[in-house]
Order: sequence, then C-alpha cells, then structure tokens
Amino acid sequence: MYISFSFKIKHILFLFIILFITQKNVAQENTQVEILNANYFRSNKNIANGARRLIGNVVFRQDNTIMECDSAYFYSLQNTFDAFGHVHLYKENDNSINVKSEFLRHNGNTKTAYFRKNVVLRDTQIVLYTDSLDYNIKKDIGYYIYGAKIVDSATTLTSTKGYYYNRINTVYFKNNVIISHNKGEYQLFTDTLRYNTITDITYFFGPTKFYNDTNYMYAEYGWYNTVNNKSLFKRNALYTNPKQSIEADSILYDRDNEHGIAYSNIVATDSLQNIIITGNFLEVFKNPDKLIVTDSALITTIFEKDSVFLHADSLIVQTDTSGEYREFKAFYHTRIFKSNFQVQTDSLFFSTVDSIIQFHGSPVMWVQGNQITAKYIEAFIINQTLDNFKLYDDGLIISKEDSNYFNQVKGDKIIGYFKHNNLYKIDIFKKSETIYFPTDEYGVIGINKSKSKNITILLKHNEIHRIIYRDTYEGGLLPLEELNPKNTKVRNFIWLEDKRPQNKSDVFLWKDINNEDEKTKSRIK
Repeated sequence: MYISFSFKIKHILFLFIILFITQKNVAQENTQVEILNANYFRSNKNIANGARRLIGNVVFRQDNTIMECDSAYFYSLQNTFDAFGHVHLYKENDNSINVKSEFLRHNGNTKTAYFRKNVVLRDTQIVLYTDSLDYNIKKDIGYYIYGAKIVDSATTLTSTKGYYYNRINTVYFKNNVIISHNKGEYQLFTDTLRYNTITDITYFFGPTKFYNDTNYMYAEYGWYNTVNNKSLFKRNALYTNPKQSIEADSILYDRDNEHGIAYSNIVATDSLQNIIITGNFLEVFKNPDKLIVTDSALITTIFEKDSVFLHADSLIVQTDTSGEYREFKAFYHTRIFKSNFQVQTDSLFFSTVDSIIQFHGSPVMWVQGNQITAKYIEAFIINQTLDNFKLYDDGLIISKEDSNYFNQVKGDKIIGYFKHNNLYKIDIFKKSETIYFPTDEYGVIGINKSKSKNITILLKHNEIHRIIYRDTYEGGLLPLEELNPKNTKVRNFIWLEDKRPQNKSDVFLWKDINNEDEKTKSRIK
C-alpha cells in the first residue's frame, strides 16, 4: 500500500482563506469609502438612489484596500458602490492578494463584497477562477456557489461550492470536488471536502476516489493530516495497485513511513502470488516489504487446480533480504484444508526461494487416506505440485485397512513421493518398522509385521503393492489369531481422524491433539 497523497492542498486552501481574512482585517471600524480618482463625474436625479456616476480610471479606497474599475455607481449616503469593467481589488504595499472581476458590489458599512463575472483571485502562489465570489463579514463566511477552479503550479481544485467559516477555522468544498496534481498524476474525486485551518487536517465525506498511475483508493469517509501525512479511509475502504488490493472497513495510512493498517472485514488480494488474505487486522510495511494479518486470518490460494485454505493466529507475508523471493509464515494453531490434503500444525514456514514448506510443532498431515505425523515435516513443491515430503523424528504413516486394522509405516526418517497427486512410494530410514494387513476377496488374511534398517514401500491405488527390504529384516506374515491385539500397533500409535479438517470452515476450529490447554509453541527463525 504505497499510494502517495501529496496534493498541495494547503496552498489551495490558503488562497481561499486569505481573501476573507483580508476583508475581515479592514472591517474592525466603520470607515467611509473614498473616491481617489475618476475621469468623469455625473450626478443627477435620473441616476438611481441619488448615486454618483463615475467614469474612466475610477479608484476607490477604504482603509488600505484599493478598488479600481472602468466605471461605477457610488452611493455616498449608503457608503456603497457598484463597480463595472476591469474591477481590481488589492491592498496598498501588499502583493499577497488581489482580485479581478467584471463586476463588484461593495458595502462599506458591512464590509460585504460581491464579485461577479470572470472573477480571478490571486496570491503569490495560487489563482482562483469563478464567476461569483462573496464574503459576509457579519457571519465571517466567504463563499462561492456556482463553481470555481483553484490552481497553483502543479495542482488544480474544482468544486461547485466553496465556503470559508472563519469563526470555526473551517473551509468546505462541496459538490463535484476534484483535485488534480501534476496534470493528472494524482487525482481526487469527492462530494464534500472540509479543511481545518488550525489542525491542517482535511476531511472528506461521501464517495471519494483517489487515482494515480498505479494506485486507486476509494472510501466514503476519512481524513488526511497535511502536517504528518497520515490519513484514515473508512466505510467500504478499498486500495488497489497492479500487484495487490486491500478492502476493509477502515484503512489507516502513514505516507512518510509507507506503513498502513486495515481494520475489520479485510480482503487482501495478491494477484502475482494468486492468493487472497482475509482477517480483521492487517498491517503493511514498506521497509521491509511485509504484510501481517491476525484475528480470523485466512489465506486462500489455488494449488494443483484446487483451492487451499490456511488459517493461523498470525499470518506473515514478506519479501526476503534479497528482495526477489516471497516468504510465508503462519504462527500458532495452523490448519490447512484442501480436498485431498489437510494439515494441523503449530507453525509453518514457506519460501519461494526453495519451495519447501516447513511444518513445526507436532504436525499432522492427512493425504488422501493416509495420516502422516512426525516431530518435524518438510513438503517439497515443484511446478506448483506437491512432489514429496520428509518426516524427521518419529515419522509415522497410518492408513485404515478396515474398521479394526491400520496399516502403519514408522521410522526415524521417512520420504514420501507423489505422482499425479497420488502417493506412490515411501522410503523409510533407520529403525524402519511396518505393520500392514494383506487382504483377499474375503477381507484381511493376516498381519505382516517387519523391522529393517531401510525399507521401500510401493503403492498402487493408495494401497501397499510391494515392500522392498534393503537390509536384513525380521518379521513376516502371521495369522491374526496368533497375534495379541495389543501388538497390532506401533509405539506411539494415535488415530486422529476426528481432528481432520473436513471443509474450509474447519480450519478455524483448533482441535488439541494432546488434550492440553496450550500446545508448546515452536518458533520459526
């Protein structure tokens, strides 16, 4: 989330404010409007309300404010005038403000100015264009209601209405508010924009859109602090760029530190990795490039043309130190559901640099009809397909032969190989041990118990097809009646089918395997 929000909003708002502050400063006393110059004077009963007609190079002054025009009607008793043609208002010895228009009605008693037609207001940096601009000194309100454009060297603001409320230090821009920076490099579209001149915070109300070349943002309420460049976007907040998008109830963004936080109903999509992350709290960092999501965190992705759902207490996605590869970390109470593959483990780590998934903390894997356990498991991904897995320390693979008997493979290290998404070969190293129940058309015919240093098992249709003993072995096939039922299972046998996730919703239901209140938490370094 690296959108820039560097509109020169303070300059634009300063222009709108400065005219009205200028008017207020000269209004502290009830002073008379003076005529400094006119090429021609006319006064008779036919001129409305006893006005004096002034023609050619007309100049008025009130206090230190100068007002020039081509011609005017001056109402001395009312202390007002109507100015026509090339109207120009400015302050003596002060080039910070000047206003030009085709018409001005000025009331010297109330210090109310009404500029009309081709109004141009300038300060040293900004220009305002409109056809109607008013200021009411009694209410300390300046406004335009028929549209205006405010321009500086790089930024343009347009709106239908604009109001300045001096008593509460607030400026409003309303209806069709558009800010364009650097000829469209950044654009903002909103219905209402409010600016506080004391706090330098801009608020927007109603549907608001932000654009630049690569980023888009939408919200229906929020604020932007022009001092520290922090902003909040609320109500259907959305951020997108070519690589990712984030939806949330609200997004808090710090532009200077390129750091963002999203809250509630979050949906973050990474189009490059083809993953969707959901949760209720998300934090994004630029340096390092990292994303953290908690509170109902879930990653959804496509693997082997099937959806994979992964939940954990905390999910972290970041770029490694080289900046080339992505790393995925899942901490605590991690569960995965895929139609033919499920996992429960304490923590998980995966990097695209080697495409190895590491399962930490008494992991359990269910692959089709097989339950796989060990103290530590690695799964190897090749071409977006599960190629093989390795079990370290007390590796155990169990499959159910029928309601009473379980085929079992146990060893200090076990490697399982996949072909076409099916487990077809298992290599067992050190203290290898197998128990399986051969069958015929009538059912189980016996029990085969054997031990050897190294064993290879070949499977067909998810059933043991052949066992190869690579060293001397002990054991063999025995009738069931000759074996004590207690000896039909290897040491530490445990069947965990009731813990297995059955659908994507089950990934949120942690089922403690050891019946402990809290599992020992492993750490991924």
